[in-house]
Amino acid sequence: MFFVLALFTFTASAGHAFEGKVRYVIDGDTFILENNKTVRMASIDTSEIGRNGKRDQYYAREATDILKRLISGKRVRIEYTPDHKDHYKRIVGWVYVDDLFVNEYMVRNGAAFFYYHKNNQKKLQNMILQAQRRAYKEMKGFWPVISKLEKFNRKWIGNKRSYRCFPDGSRSARKIGKQNRVFFPGLEQAFLKGYSPARNTNIWPVVR
Repeated sequence: MFFVLALFTFTASAGHAFEGKVRYVIDGDTFILENNKTVRMASIDTSEIGRNGKRDQYYAREATDILKRLISGKRVRIEYTPDHKDHYKRIVGWVYVDDLFVNEYMVRNGAAFFYYHKNNQKKLQNMILQAQRRAYKEMKGFWPVISKLEKFNRKWIGNKRSYRCFPDGSRSARKIGKQNRVFFPGLEQAFLKGYSPARNTNIWPVVR
């Protein structure tokens, strides 16, 4: 039993893949397989569907619908990231349906943005970042609305270590060591460089 568990841990961390049929799509970056395992797509992030009385964030339903059309009821291939699970015990991976790289597709169509992780495969992360640059240039998906928000066009401070950014003057921004600070005149420059707003900054407007 120990040997089997150790072998699974090794192969997962080495980037091996498995296949499964999608039973349910939770939102634009997370879904459940028929074996009840939850999969979180690596290096992307989408807005959140409102739960427990909370309102949806902008473009959450649209992103979810796009992912449903792509993978709902279909067999997908999931390639593990080196960490292979997050702190919620969800499988984290690169998702493919047929020959379509789903993580990249969601970003390329403006349904998700790139969310860097230091341990994830650099080649695939670069592919997703390039997709984000194209989506922004072409104003796909949520970008026309997000790019006009007041907070999008204020100054932001990035952290070179985490590739997260925070509004200039915020407590989180002040905590970044001087040697790790990157100054951005707006979120456009941050996104194009591969930085993303930390989740606690919540750039998404809610749907009324």
